[in-house]
Amino acid sequence: MPMERLGPASATGHHRSLDGLRGIAVLSVLLFHTGVIRGGYLGVDVFFALSGFLITRLLIEEQAATGAIALRAFYVRRGLRLLPALFAFLGIWGIYLVATVPPDLWSLVGAYVAVVILYAANWAEIWWYRLGIFGHTWSLAIEEQFYLIWPLAVFLLLRGAARPRRIAWILLAGAAASVLWRVDLALESATEARIYLATDTHSDGLLVGAAVAFLLNQDLFNRFPKPLGAMGFLSAIGLAAMLVAVPFDPYYACGVTALAALATGVIILSALARPSVITRLLDTRALVGTGMISYALYLWHFPIFHTLGVLKEPGRPGPWASVVLAWGLTFAAAVGSYFLIERPALAWKDRFTWRRRQTRAGAIRRSPQRPAEIPVDALGLDRGGHAG
Repeated sequence: MPMERLGPASATGHHRSLDGLRGIAVLSVLLFHTGVIRGGYLGVDVFFALSGFLITRLLIEEQAATGAIALRAFYVRRGLRLLPALFAFLGIWGIYLVATVPPDLWSLVGAYVAVVILYAANWAEIWWYRLGIFGHTWSLAIEEQFYLIWPLAVFLLLRGAARPRRIAWILLAGAAASVLWRVDLALESATEARIYLATDTHSDGLLVGAAVAFLLNQDLFNRFPKPLGAMGFLSAIGLAAMLVAVPFDPYYACGVTALAALATGVIILSALARPSVITRLLDTRALVGTGMISYALYLWHFPIFHTLGVLKEPGRPGPWASVVLAWGLTFAAAVGSYFLIERPALAWKDRFTWRRRQTRAGAIRRSPQRPAEIPVDALGLDRGGHAG
């Protein structure tokens, strides 16, 4: 099926505003876990929408350019992006747990580590034990379970007769179904963990982001630049209000996560359509830098906050000296993880992009002795983004 013309997001270059949006997401989660804001848990849904958009867009571009999606290369890229930092994180905190718990619990520590590595943390929290300092990895598990099947799903959707816009509506319907299923479980008095942590009940953000990726085309930007700007501004205000003020219970069960994801999707379209007040805000160096290390920030903050006693309920922050120490250690660990572990792995990740394969094949045909230049990802993700 021929693809519609891609919009500005398909042009080579790095979209700093998306890094800035990722920075806001992770800061919201950290502020929520410090007890400062009430709705910061929705930062996870901003992450889901961003990740769903970015990875789906890359898959769409690969399919449009090559006629196929290389599954092996996709999973290798995901592994190189996520696993080195995760292994280092689990190694350090696994040693910490072994050193601080009785020997008869060492097997349980090993089980915790295995569950996280297998990306089954959400289901372990639902059907087995709470994972303690690894409990926050439930969101990583949902993402990776989703992406286990998503490349093939995108390939099949694009091979069908449906136009991208129709596919987007199908995905939005799937997001709505996920929310309705969550509401139904809540009415049937299911456990909070089953309602909130399960893949089937919390896939709305990923599906919304994927839908936005199918909506992205040049015609959309040409026809609606001003409305997109206005909608992006209003969505940013609404998302900020939700992140600050919407309490976790019972709103998580009634669809506020989907509202946060939808607001994120509109902000993404607005940011890619044209420069605006929102893009200038998201492009600030502090937010962009925070977004680039957001994966490591998310990994490290939870056990550090827990260990230092600053993991608090909203409205009840701990001593500020402890909070400042916890944040400082979290950022120090994240910066170290990014520069010492993630960036070297990302250099290898470049080798498995479809653009690299195409460029290398063309260079071999032109001159076997001259190596091809490593291309830059269309969305700049191979410079530190979380996708692809």
